[in-house]
Order: sequence, then structure tokens, then C-alpha cells
Amino acid sequence: MTSVTLIGLGYVGLPTAALLARAGHQVHGVDINDALITSLNNGQCNLSEADVNSLVVSALETGNLTVSTQIQPADIFVICVPTPITPDKTADLSMVKAATHALAPYVKAGNLIILESTSPVGTTERVIGKVLQEHNFDIHNDIDICYCPERVFPGNTIKEIEDNDRIIGGLTECAAQKGKAFYASFCRGEAVLTHAATAEFSKLMENTYRDVNIALANSFAHMAESESFDIDINDVIDLANMHPRVNVHRPGAGVGGHCIPVDPWFLIETYGEKASLLQSARLINDHQPLQLLNQAKRAGLKSGSKVAILGAAYRADIDDARDSPTETLINKLAQDGYSWRTHDPHVTQFHLHGPNTVDPNLTQDLNLTLKDVDAVFIMTGHKAYKTRLKDMDTLTRKGAILVDGVSLFSPSDLTLWSGPSITVGRSGGYS
Repeated sequence: MTSVTLIGLGYVGLPTAALLARAGHQVHGVDINDALITSLNNGQCNLSEADVNSLVVSALETGNLTVSTQIQPADIFVICVPTPITPDKTADLSMVKAATHALAPYVKAGNLIILESTSPVGTTERVIGKVLQEHNFDIHNDIDICYCPERVFPGNTIKEIEDNDRIIGGLTECAAQKGKAFYASFCRGEAVLTHAATAEFSKLMENTYRDVNIALANSFAHMAESESFDIDINDVIDLANMHPRVNVHRPGAGVGGHCIPVDPWFLIETYGEKASLLQSARLINDHQPLQLLNQAKRAGLKSGSKVAILGAAYRADIDDARDSPTETLINKLAQDGYSWRTHDPHVTQFHLHGPNTVDPNLTQDLNLTLKDVDAVFIMTGHKAYKTRLKDMDTLTRKGAILVDGVSLFSPSDLTLWSGPSITVGRSGGYS
């Protein structure tokens, strides 16, 4: 039986550990979060996906999965720790370094070390490899080191881990082959072998591609909003996408999550001016919530007004609010003197970042959120919001401004709304 120590029990690491345990590996999960470890050791898993929770609990019950804050010796070490960006948009690899330093004393010749965390090009060799060299390992002969990026789409985690193709980037061909055999033991997707740096670049390219294309869609939306030709950009996109080689993305309220708003900065940091297009796209998408606010101001929203924000999650019908566009909107509302309430039927914890502490005023009471407000910003396309439009009679009578940042409602839907309405990418600005 292969022993695995997996460091980092987050939304990727914990399901991966459970899948490994189900496949018959003896897995030890490690995390610095004492409360998480205590909860898991009590047989409780409280992630947002029910199938993940049941899988984790089952793995713990079998004994194939154990967890603690302490690393144990193993045949294979997997690192799944966060790699955020700093306020100056550079990669924070401190957790990768800390995890490698922590596991180094337990590594022995012939072990396989895998990094799954999304990282700048060169991290596997220059960070993990360097640390292990400091512990007197020959990283090309004594041990095997791989980079294998996760490709998880929150909300469908188990299927994504099991079925998506995997890129196995080894520092050596032997390491890549070992990595392929390891992932084949619990994943059904094809394993493609390459060098570590190529695998690192490919992961960053995947999310940067999406970011740049969303920025292109948002730019198209800005063009449509600025003209008076009665254009709905979503209609234009539908027509353009009839071309067999065109796939324009959809505009929205911005880009969120831990991947798309973060990963392009790793390339920008490494490649500088060569990545100028990427930086432009990042700025367009980061500015999108402010674009919506500016449109509301042109429609008559005054400083001091009360605002309802519908949606804290970065994507519809999930509970993940990391780097949500709503955070950008709230910080600007605070700066410009507005008051607000934020509603989300799925999100229970929402902590804002920045130099000044701002309360998101998060509630799951939609009626309270909508009470006596002057504007409603729809920032996340939760299904629950579309069904509640007809319940907003008080707001329509009052003439509140509706800002539909995710094109949740069609023009025919908005005939129910008597006040000014703004939809991203729809010309005329407001009606």
C-alpha cells in the first residue's frame, strides 16, 4: 500500500486526499488550521458540496485517511497550499516554501514530491527543488519532483478531479512517469507528460485565456453601452458565435475566484512588458464593478443613497466569495459615501480585504436587503434572484435603479420594472 502525505486540506486538497484514500492509498492529510483538523477528527466535513462531504467522512471512517497538523513520512508527498498574490500583485509563495521546508526532514531517497498549487513558471525547480537541495538532495537523481496543476471547477469537484486530463510536469522523465502512475491510480483522465516549467506555464495560460476573453467581452459591452443603436451585446455575441471558429465569452460584473483574477499576474510578474495585453485585460475586469456603479450614477444614484447588492459569490449558485467583484463594489461604495446591504442565499462568510476594514453587511434575508433602497445591483446570477423579480413591487413603485451586472433579465422581464434599469452591454445605458 502506497503512503501519501498531502499538505493543504482546502477545496482541492481535501477531496483529493479522500479520493486517494478511496483508491486504497494510506493518506495522511496535513493542515495548519486547528479547527479544521478537530472537525475532521470528529468525523465532520462542512464543505459546500454534499458529495465531497460524504466522500471525506467515508474515507475517515475507513481509516485510510487520517489528518493532523503534523507531517508524517510517506512514499509520496503532495503540496496543495494556497498561492495568493500580494497587494502589489506579485506571487506569495511563502506557503509553498514553508510546506517544502516542513516535509524535507521526512523525505528519503526514491520519494515522489508533487506540487499541485498554481504557481509562477519555475516554481517547482527554483523553490521546491532549491529547498530540497538545501537539505542535501540531488533533485534529479535522489528524488522525483513533479508539477501537476489542479483543474477543479467548484461545484463539481469530484468529477473534475477524476475525469479531467492531467498534465504531469517532471523535473526528469523518471519523475513524470512516476507521477503518471500515481494519478492513474485514482483519476480517469488522460495523463500527458511534459517538463515542469511547461506544465506551470500551461496552467497559467488556461486561466489567462479565460480572463483575456472575458475582458474582450466586457470591452465589447462598453462599446455597446456607449452608443445609441439599440444594441444588446448578448444578441451580438450569439450572432458572432454562429461562426464556426468564434467563441466570444459573456460580459459580466467582473471576474472572481482564486484562479482567473490571480493567475495572469504570475505571468505579468515574470514576463513584464511581454505580458502587457494580460495586464490590460486584468485592469478591464477589475474595473468592471466600478463601470456598473458609474452607470448607476449617470442614471441618478446620489452619494448617501441606500444600495442593495444581490450576490457575494463570484459565480452563480456556489458559496465561494473569494476575490468576488462584489468586494470591489462595496469598497467603492464605502469610499463614495453610500450605505448598503449585501444578500447571498449561499454565502455565510464574506470578509473584505484592503487597508480599511469595511463591513459587507451580509445577510440571507432578501426582504431586509431590499427594504427602502434606492438601487439594486445584481452581481451574481443566482437562480433565486430571477424568480424574485415579481416580488419587488415596492421597489418598482418607488422607482429604484436596477443594475443587472450579469444579464440575468431579458428586456421583456424588465417591463415589470418601472424605475431606471441598466444591463451590462445593453445600449441606452438605462430606460
